[in-house]
Amino acid sequence: MPVQTGIAAISNREASLPDEVWIKAAVAGGLWASFEIIIGSFLHNMRIPFAGSMLAVTGMVLMIAFHRLWPERGLIWRAGLICALMKSISPSSLILGPMIGILTEAMLLELSVRLLGTNKAGYITGGVLGVSSAIIHKIASILILYGFSLIEVYLNIYRFAARQFGVENPDPWKLLAALAGVYIAAGLAAGILGLSVPVPEKKLQTNQFPATIQSAEQPFGATGHRFSLTLLLLHLCSIPAFIILTGQTGIATGLAAVAIWCLLISQRYQQVFRRFGKPLLWLQFLIITVFAALFWEVDCDRWICISREGFMAGIAMTLRAIVVITAFSAISIEIRNPVVHSFLTKRGMKGPYMAVTMAFSALPYMISRMPGARQLIRHPGLSVKQALTDAGELLQKLKTNGIPSA
Repeated sequence: MPVQTGIAAISNREASLPDEVWIKAAVAGGLWASFEIIIGSFLHNMRIPFAGSMLAVTGMVLMIAFHRLWPERGLIWRAGLICALMKSISPSSLILGPMIGILTEAMLLELSVRLLGTNKAGYITGGVLGVSSAIIHKIASILILYGFSLIEVYLNIYRFAARQFGVENPDPWKLLAALAGVYIAAGLAAGILGLSVPVPEKKLQTNQFPATIQSAEQPFGATGHRFSLTLLLLHLCSIPAFIILTGQTGIATGLAAVAIWCLLISQRYQQVFRRFGKPLLWLQFLIITVFAALFWEVDCDRWICISREGFMAGIAMTLRAIVVITAFSAISIEIRNPVVHSFLTKRGMKGPYMAVTMAFSALPYMISRMPGARQLIRHPGLSVKQALTDAGELLQKLKTNGIPSA
């Protein structure tokens, strides 16, 4: 398929985006998504901890370098939005968390650059804020998943460990400050690395672009799933409803209600429960329940204190996590409803939709030009430099062939 046909396949007519910055955002956001796909898959397969934090560092390096290449007002948050929207098409059933994380990182970097300027202070501060948001996002995700009860368990574990080393009245804020220091250092490194990447000055010839590119026809279109706005609303209400039900009626009633609800959900969304097939998730639930039973009591004078109240709290946290994961997974499917897309398009989202469509069209080319995940992690500067070089070429081709109309 020719390039022109591939890019314009979504519609028989073409229209211009409101601003050229959306075209650049399509390129930057698409390349950011490419990095997320390649590095994210590698980190996931290797079971490397803090994968989200490493992806945050990579994203900040890439966006700082891109903004130096194209110092456009609003480029960063638009690129973050494009990357987040591309993340929503991920085959994973749980995509709301990563989408929010990506968009938050982009917004913080954009805010820093606007307030402090396109200089070292603005970029480095933005890098620190963007990377540090990963730990805030992680804490928020844990609180949503398990509730505030888990915080008390963590604090009791910390106090217990500190007492074993002879530390009386340990201050948990010191541990949090040390963790924040690690993320600040990572953010500083991301900012410095993003500033050190050489920005290409010469425009490449567009004939270096591949002869064909795959079309991303209707990336948010129908996927064979029967969408329902009513079910979308019910899924949004299900999380607080089940939390209140479990708290008011007890664990036994909550367990029965969640089991019936999950059975009904499984009849419509078979892919939702893929994550529950992973032994690591159930091991996590088991560890949280056991730790809640062992460390629920604050003033335990024995080596091991098993609390029935703590055990029930652990069960409640597990039920809450199952409800949140299931509901968010179902919501992640229902928000792809073409009716939702049509509504957003009419409410000022047409530009982002067309831009993300362009990014999807060029995604196979972007990924084919990327080095392997190990090379990206070992030599991020060189990888980002290559991405900037490809970006100039890709931008010229997308501008030449017009913008697809939704």
